[in-house]
Amino acid sequence: MTESSLFLRQAAAEHIARQAGSMLLEKERQKHLLISEKHDNDYVTEADTASEAMIIEYLSGLFPGEGFHGEEGGDQGSAFPRWIIDPIDGTMNYMRSLPNYTISIGWEEEPGKPLIGIVYNVRQDEMFSGCVGYGATCNHRPIHVSDIADPRKALLVCETPHRKKEWASSYWKLFGSLFNQCSDIRTFGSIALELCYIASGRLEAVFEYSLGYWDIAAGTAILRAAGGLMEPIEQDRLLSEEPCDIIASNALLHSWIADQVRAFGTIRS
Repeated sequence: MTESSLFLRQAAAEHIARQAGSMLLEKERQKHLLISEKHDNDYVTEADTASEAMIIEYLSGLFPGEGFHGEEGGDQGSAFPRWIIDPIDGTMNYMRSLPNYTISIGWEEEPGKPLIGIVYNVRQDEMFSGCVGYGATCNHRPIHVSDIADPRKALLVCETPHRKKEWASSYWKLFGSLFNQCSDIRTFGSIALELCYIASGRLEAVFEYSLGYWDIAAGTAILRAAGGLMEPIEQDRLLSEEPCDIIASNALLHSWIADQVRAFGTIRS
């Protein structure tokens, strides 16, 4: 894939993310969303499906023959190259009019190796964009991971296992161990956004279990383009194997958090 072809796809994803974001804002203002529950604590709204359909229609028109892996629509078209789409990462935030929800669009030629990532933080109007090997930006200004190498100065992010509450006691033990070694811990309700916050130096590291690949593909490309690291907790798995269990960091703290999480063992019941 040539440089110009990559940048063309990057620009197209940025454009449609903004268009879909405008639609989400309008539906949010209307306050009358149709909502259904896919699984316990896992929701989909009419806005999720409308956003994904809008993104696929636009990108398939520009790049015919390329495939799609979406949270709501599953796999469509050819296997590779493909677009990986989360039409709203942070649906609960969106449903409750909390600001931390994003549109996430990634692109890859090989499984588990996203090259392009776009994460649009709709309510803050922040467009995170990255192309592996060519750097990452936020609203077209270059971003880079932080230079913090001491865990005691690090700000981590850790989501609760809200869809797997049977994991809670194990999660809290690992959470507590990390909390006692770092500066503090945050949670935002969107792993795509959290990966971008690591990419832009606002946070240092994250671990999370049982994600969809659509949750992390775009954020992974942005993080790697900004100098960070991302890998599966189980090292013999592809990043794209679902459910995805991941460790990500600013690179300087990667060995530390990877050792902590892996030494703790599995939290799966």
